[in-house]
Amino acid sequence: MTKTIPSLLLILICFLAVIFEVSSNDLLNHRSLERFRSSWPVTSQHNKHDLFKKWLEHKRTSGFSARSSVPFDLLHPAVQFKGCVDPSEPFQCPQSERCIALQFICDGHPGDCPGNLDENEETCIAAKRPAKENIEKFLHAEYTLHGPKLFTFLFGEKVAKSIDENNTFWFDTLASAFSVAKTIRRFAEKTRMSSTDRAHFQSVLQLIHDGRLEEVPLYVQEAVNQGLASLVEKLYDSGFMEQ
Repeated sequence: MTKTIPSLLLILICFLAVIFEVSSNDLLNHRSLERFRSSWPVTSQHNKHDLFKKWLEHKRTSGFSARSSVPFDLLHPAVQFKGCVDPSEPFQCPQSERCIALQFICDGHPGDCPGNLDENEETCIAAKRPAKENIEKFLHAEYTLHGPKLFTFLFGEKVAKSIDENNTFWFDTLASAFSVAKTIRRFAEKTRMSSTDRAHFQSVLQLIHDGRLEEVPLYVQEAVNQGLASLVEKLYDSGFMEQ
């Protein structure tokens, strides 16, 4: 009996030590949270997120288990895909982080991209044209330089008015249509152009392609020199003008 007493005392001491350590960690974590919370601006949600993230990092370095997922990290992952970096594989598969070589696009052998999107018709078209992001940037720049008059001349009053009301949406819509619409008819459908406006747009592209710039206004000539000519040639080369 006397031999078991020291053992029981040792167990009791260890148990009390564990309780004390857990309580100390909880107190430190609570004080740490309060320290960060005290500097949270009432009107800045962004700053709250930053400070909350700092507090989480402080907890991890203080022994907090990182095995469980944190909502903030799920919404704002630390590792984000930054595009294709290997020049031999410059094409990023749609809705994927995978990059492939250009010769694997529309080569009759599906499976290079997830969901076989490397053989998708719109993917095949987009691979022959400037990137959608670059087209959108170009449209933004031209609108800044020339205003709605250039877009009215190219696409008609209806589209130009829609751009003026919501240019962010329509620049994205136009860039997407330029990128993946197989023909000018499909482009008109995607952008809701009337048949009259489509016919005028087609004639303007024809003038630019033929180099008859004296038949278009000066601001259109400037746009041609600023990059519109290059876009038009890419459209022609990829079958955009075919009916």
